[in-house]
Amino acid sequence: MFLVEHAPVPDRSMARQPLATTPTDSHPLVPDLSPNTLSHHLQERVGKTPFQMWFAEASLGLKDGVLRIGAASQFQADWISRRYENDLRIVAEASGGHATDVFVRPEAAMDTRTNPRNLSGEDEPSPRRAPRPRRRLLVLEDMATGPCNRLAIAAAKSIVDDPDAHHLSPLFIHGDCGVGKTHLLQGICHRFATLHPGEPMRYITGEDFTNQYIQAVRHNQLDRFRNTMRRLQLLAIDDIHFVAGKTRTQDEVLFTLDAMRLSGARLVLASDAAPGVIKRFNKALASRCTSGMLVQVDVPAPTMRREVTSRLATQRGMTLSSDAADLVVEHCPTGPRDIQGLLARVAAVRSVREARGTVTDQDVREAIGYQRREVHRTVTVKRLATAACQVLQIEASELTGPRRASRLVAGRGLVAFLARELTNASYPEIARALSRKTHSSVHASVRRVRGELETGHTIEVGGEQILLEHLCDQIRRAARQD
Repeated sequence: MFLVEHAPVPDRSMARQPLATTPTDSHPLVPDLSPNTLSHHLQERVGKTPFQMWFAEASLGLKDGVLRIGAASQFQADWISRRYENDLRIVAEASGGHATDVFVRPEAAMDTRTNPRNLSGEDEPSPRRAPRPRRRLLVLEDMATGPCNRLAIAAAKSIVDDPDAHHLSPLFIHGDCGVGKTHLLQGICHRFATLHPGEPMRYITGEDFTNQYIQAVRHNQLDRFRNTMRRLQLLAIDDIHFVAGKTRTQDEVLFTLDAMRLSGARLVLASDAAPGVIKRFNKALASRCTSGMLVQVDVPAPTMRREVTSRLATQRGMTLSSDAADLVVEHCPTGPRDIQGLLARVAAVRSVREARGTVTDQDVREAIGYQRREVHRTVTVKRLATAACQVLQIEASELTGPRRASRLVAGRGLVAFLARELTNASYPEIARALSRKTHSSVHASVRRVRGELETGHTIEVGGEQILLEHLCDQIRRAARQD
């Protein structure tokens, strides 16, 4: 028997649920086989990518012939039940057990109905793995305020606090990388959750929205995806420019924004550029994005960067001398993200030397010097491109040209992959260095190379097949040479 259980309903209905009447509910759920054993065999059976997509956050337990899966959501529970029934039975047998019944439930149902204390009053162990810690949302009050972001912070607070804030929606925040857009969006979500507990909201990136939409289309779950999104009272989409050039995804974003505005929901979007200048951005979508409040976040002035430096240093438990703080501010002209990175290097340098006490300007200079040596030898995309041309025996003009011969495509993919690993370059910057029209092609290349590395893919160079992993090492070494 294979059953899918939906989230708990009132007690009168619960009595009619099949699982509630099974004998196995009368005792604590203690697996005969460890969840790790089941997970190992399941990953081998279905493959790494499907496992990560559908089972990575699920709980598994096998007890007295009953295999139970606590899915991360009702959507995943439904999909697992339709697609993986035979696989789950085979996995149970391969793990040394036997599953006469298979039950799939959302994790929320597992919490209230299979917890040993709830079922028997005894405090016995459960097979449910400890939940992954959720990333703590950033808080608006933690942001340093100055002329560069004062209007944006005021708008962020108003769209949450003002009951009649619909005239601000959608709030579109744009600015250069590292100036605090993500902090603003997460701060809005944190403030909304605090002031409106229980109201559905979501923070998501443009890439995540795209991936979830594609999965919904592939698995005929588009209505469920739309219902999930459009029931929200607050939707914050970071890096909305990621959907540029993706026609169907842009249409879906547009429909979502329209539907949510009609329901009175709050919408917040963020991008590296204003809607009107994002290349390959749907005109109708750009128009919707500018129909609310459009606000820019600028690079912070030196006085504000010093305040940011002080705050971030305090969070790390560091005390900076005045000269050290001045040096950090001077070396990080673009904003908080660079300051955070430099302070991390300072902490690492001092940890190696086991230094204690106040951070001196010499500590900062040492961290800056280390960064400069690494940047000079490894972090420019141009160096990686030159090294890739040497290793793969191709011309630079071919690497950045339009031809799609296999070795050229592989070379561009390797440069993109290693640039993300070894440099601070963003996807758009890498795309420009490789003369690609959009950075979505760079995203795809990085994902492809990552998958090929896992499968032991080879490339023909000089008449022989060479492992992609070895080519990566050669390009790294060549890029580091003076």
